Amino acid sequence: MSSFYPTMKMNTRFGEEVDDMYNIHGHVGNLSRAAILQSLNVIQTDFRKEQAIVVYYNDQPMNDFNRLSKVIQGDRKVRGNIYPVIIPRTMYEQCLPNNSLDLAISSVATHYMSKQVCQIKNGISIADADDNELSLMREQAKADWRSFVISRGRELKPGGFLVTMNISSDDSGDEPMLVEKGALRLGSFVSDMAKERVITKEEYLATNFNSSYMRTPAEFKEPFTSALPEVRELRLELVSVKSIKHYLQHPTFDIVNKDNTEKMEYSRRIVASIYPWMHHVLYGGLSVSRTEDKKQAIVDEYFDRLQTYAFDHADHKPYLIFTEVVIKKNHI
Repeated sequence: MSSFYPTMKMNTRFGEEVDDMYNIHGHVGNLSRAAILQSLNVIQTDFRKEQAIVVYYNDQPMNDFNRLSKVIQGDRKVRGNIYPVIIPRTMYEQCLPNNSLDLAISSVATHYMSKQVCQIKNGISIADADDNELSLMREQAKADWRSFVISRGRELKPGGFLVTMNISSDDSGDEPMLVEKGALRLGSFVSDMAKERVITKEEYLATNFNSSYMRTPAEFKEPFTSALPEVRELRLELVSVKSIKHYLQHPTFDIVNKDNTEKMEYSRRIVASIYPWMHHVLYGGLSVSRTEDKKQAIVDEYFDRLQTYAFDHADHKPYLIFTEVVIKKNHI
């Protein structure tokens, strides 16, 4: 048995008193990890204890694999007859030989695009894109999803499954909202910092979240509805596509009429859930002429603004939209 799943870079602003996204209560990445570990345990105990399992971990090639390695080494549940392997290769190409996987699992990964196709002029994310920028990003996202499905299809053994959990919008157009007004508000902090000359105009333009996180269920079905020849030749079957609205879980998220102490804890949790993936977006836009200390100070100012905003809008309950896609590779 082998399994393969992309993970994500994790970077935290806080110490042990506030978890990062890897540990934050109710985050789908952590829930998916728990499900994977439970599945490994079932395979070992309910089938054959001597069954060897190879787990292939994949992430974006530029990410911090030292952190991933430490997490794997420190996880006592991934021991015994389970053998971890790290693959520093893009998920949008084939990473393993044909017919080598029984199960492929991808959690919170495919919204990242394989390359930047435009510079968003009036914001930092696809939510801020104009019609031309939006068209370019959607076309690249379409090509990326096709490549991802076909690459995993080649790697799967006949009878194998691909299970993905993808950040998305749903059929009604609902989008992820980690803070009040969502991604548009996250981008406005960067815009404000440019207007106030905390960062330069060039840095503002360079700060792009290279992600297509608003795919619809229909877009996830597209490789099958378009009858791609590679999909047919690989005998891939679309088993199910299901959208899920997932509210992040933490005690302070559910409190109505929070006092200041509860608002502060709430706002820290919001920052903890956004910092790991937003940090590199902000840092990557800053000029190479800036010192490391100055770059970090600017990043810290952004998250101070975010925390203040979350404190002032502590009645918002954060949620993500996911589309679960299950694909099977059939036998001849």
